[in-house]
Amino acid sequence: MGPTSRETWAQRLGTFRASPSAFMAGPEGEDLGRHLLSDLRSEKLSEPTKATAWECLRELESCKPGLLGGCLGLLRGLLGQEGPVQPLSLLLALALRNALAPSWPAAEGGECCLATLELSPEEARELRAAVAQLLDASYLLTPVAQAQLLWLLGWALRDEEKEEKGQDQSPRRYLEELLAGLRQRAALGGGPRALATLCFQASYLVARCLAGQPAVLTPLTHGLAQLYRARPALAPHFVDLLDRVGPELGEPLKVVLRREVVSRPGRDEALCWHLQMLARVADGDAQSATLGFLQAAAARCTDWGLQQALLQVCRALLRAGVGGGLADLLQVLARQLEDPDGRDHARLYYILLAHLEEPKLGVALGPSLAAPALASSLVAENQGFAAALMVQEAPAPIRLSVGPHRAKGPAPVLQLQVEVLEQVYSLELRFRVERQLYAPLGAVHVPCLCPGRPIRPLLLPLQPRRPAPARLAVRALYTTPSGLTCHAHLPPLLVNFADLFLPFPQPPEGAKLGFFEELWDSCLPKGTESRLWCPLGSHGLEALVSRHLEPFVVVAQPPTSYLIAIRLPPDSRLLLRLEAAQADGVPVALRTDDWAVLPLVGDYLRGLSAAG
Repeated sequence: MGPTSRETWAQRLGTFRASPSAFMAGPEGEDLGRHLLSDLRSEKLSEPTKATAWECLRELESCKPGLLGGCLGLLRGLLGQEGPVQPLSLLLALALRNALAPSWPAAEGGECCLATLELSPEEARELRAAVAQLLDASYLLTPVAQAQLLWLLGWALRDEEKEEKGQDQSPRRYLEELLAGLRQRAALGGGPRALATLCFQASYLVARCLAGQPAVLTPLTHGLAQLYRARPALAPHFVDLLDRVGPELGEPLKVVLRREVVSRPGRDEALCWHLQMLARVADGDAQSATLGFLQAAAARCTDWGLQQALLQVCRALLRAGVGGGLADLLQVLARQLEDPDGRDHARLYYILLAHLEEPKLGVALGPSLAAPALASSLVAENQGFAAALMVQEAPAPIRLSVGPHRAKGPAPVLQLQVEVLEQVYSLELRFRVERQLYAPLGAVHVPCLCPGRPIRPLLLPLQPRRPAPARLAVRALYTTPSGLTCHAHLPPLLVNFADLFLPFPQPPEGAKLGFFEELWDSCLPKGTESRLWCPLGSHGLEALVSRHLEPFVVVAQPPTSYLIAIRLPPDSRLLLRLEAAQADGVPVALRTDDWAVLPLVGDYLRGLSAAG
């Protein structure tokens, strides 16, 4: 029997969701999970069918926890084949959660049909491997799925005193062991950067999703401190992590890292890393220990790089409001540093400290407004460069609208009004005409746009293949002030029939009537002729022509008669006789050499009175 079709599974899933208890009590209920897993082993199963099957299995496991407890090995094997597929990862996490200890309502009443697991060493290793596999690939999932995954694995967080010594099989313990293993691999000197990156990715994920769990964050904080003690060269990773995590992990981590740094005598070979770390974690606390470390380190700062790193720590202490001891250190640095630039900086900091109060000093030495770095140690080695090189999708930084019609020149030109929402550079607007009514349109380039600054309308030349309104899809490609290249989709623009109107060259005075009559006669017999009624508004025919048709008037006898000639690109013409106007409207005789525009002309003339 071959794999069941997606439609069959969708029907079964709908029946199951309508009444889970009734479905599970039926003849198909017991075999549904087995049939699903059997079908998922088929390599011929389509991806949409697999997605339906994962969804159905999650519904089954939610309805009857523990149903897939004996299939963890199979699910883990499928995860290894499929890769970090989000539905499969969440299914394995749910099955793992229910296998570790039952938590459905029946268990609370003592009616649980599945005893709490008593794991053998082999089973414990299998569970630990499943958790490690899930978390190793969790950074590839979406943020919502990451949060759900950690919630499923961290549901059993309990106080230490409530856990039986030696029998703790909670997901929290597995999570701690996983993070400890990652830190152990990251601490290996000369190891690949990918190991350190994975360690900090996992630490960041745990800190973000389990921020309210001190039982998790406390050992994580101490473990990271031990990692720094073992490998100070990871200081850039720690700085990046501190910049991104919340205060729940950031504040205690700053304290332990500062303690790790200042406990050094200043003679460590990794002095540059200690100074880089101290520039990030230094504040008003533990001033004497910090200043003692800096005084001991000053004698070893012989090259320009170390001197600049030392001055960065002094700058951080100035912003934190550290006073007396720092002034003495700055005076020493201003005399002893070998580099003139370093001495000048030390002297400047001393002058600022001596002459500015603390609030003004904090403003003067505030964070730099320079663009942040594009690469991050929380992404893999190639991911940082890929993010910097990719064109990223973003909300539209501008709004476009069609401005007043510009009836001049050999071809129609669309005037675009621009409303700037945020500053952009090297803006390129790309336009695509739906249904290929026009020839491909060229891009419009703008070097820079700033909110609040006036900007001239942008001109978009049109090349219609036939005279008809069109819809333009708009896409913007631009550079942000931080240096990223982004693209955005803007709302489509509508090109109306009247936006294509162009005037004929004006004939000499006295020859206008003959010129129009010659055009009128040339439309037949190949063209077509029609008559219609054009309603007038309260302002009359003269106001209507002046507002909408003035550039195309050849002969005018206001207020009752007008002869109008319009060029329609690419090579058509439209001629109108508005004569014998009455109070409520005017009869219009028209000729054109393109019969396809007749419905468009009728709609346009009937809409003039409504347009006002």
